[in-house]
Amino acid sequence: MIGLAREFPEMCVTIRLGDLLAANEALARRVREEARRDRGAVEDDELVPKEIARKRLLGGVDPSTLWRWEKAGYLAPVRIGTKVYYRRGDISRLVDGKQEK
Repeated sequence: MIGLAREFPEMCVTIRLGDLLAANEALARRVREEARRDRGAVEDDELVPKEIARKRLLGGVDPSTLWRWEKAGYLAPVRIGTKVYYRRGDISRLVDGKQEK
């Protein structure tokens, strides 16, 4: 369709208003879905400090549990200097029971 518009920029097209509205709604829905996916990716990569992660996981877990989960490959920490963080998406998957070993 875009190629046709570029090839014949002066061409007039008749379209029913209902079809135009449906196309507009479909485009808006697609843009919203893409934006939601993009936001989700950013939110999943957001780093959460260790203490907050502990509190969010199953109502609060012991630090030794985080250590065991790291060794077992359930939850990978991100270390920045002496600070320990976890990715929000990893925490969400564990809470939702979607994490695989």
